[in-house]
Amino acid sequence: MKLVFTPNPKYIHKILVTAHEGGVLDRLTFERSVPFDDDTTIWTFNPMGKVPCLIMDDDEPLIGGLVICEYLDSLSVTGRSVFPAGKPRWPALRQAMLGEGMFDATTNMRVEGWRKAEERHADYMLRERRKVINALDHMEKEAAQFAKADLHIGHICMAGGISYLELRNPIQEHNMMPGDATFDWRQGRPGLSVWYDEVCKRPSLQYKYEWVTVKP
Repeated sequence: MKLVFTPNPKYIHKILVTAHEGGVLDRLTFERSVPFDDDTTIWTFNPMGKVPCLIMDDDEPLIGGLVICEYLDSLSVTGRSVFPAGKPRWPALRQAMLGEGMFDATTNMRVEGWRKAEERHADYMLRERRKVINALDHMEKEAAQFAKADLHIGHICMAGGISYLELRNPIQEHNMMPGDATFDWRQGRPGLSVWYDEVCKRPSLQYKYEWVTVKP
């Protein structure tokens, strides 16, 4: 199978974590794609031109990170699944969407920030900022429960969203509200900070692929 994505080992990729947990990393090859380039190969596989995309062994593509995660989870050879069954499935998926939403809001702030300062839509950026803050605050409220459950897709996506925010930190970069110049997501969120540090010790979240293994 081939994973077409935009690699950056400085933040947590949920697909790689899922593959690691399921013991199927060795079945993956990687191809680098930059969606903002018109000639990128991702358009060959995904009509939306978005990463990630998984080319399965039968050459059929799967698109969407959570869809790919669930497929790889179905191939697990470790006896573990990061997609709970029954009633626990739904809070896990809700938390997954919370992490995904924070990742997207962080990205949206960053992309809007690429415009010249006078061309940026401040109201839009503030709305995306609000999403990030709300997501973090909601995670803090539930953080005490995270460690009580086996690792699942919700945990993976939330950790991924936090790791991406740490890497990019557009709130601090654009400094739109009082205190933003020194914004640190950990401030005022002790429970979430403890959980994040602990979950990041897990081998699957520590896994870092080497850049040289990713085809340009």
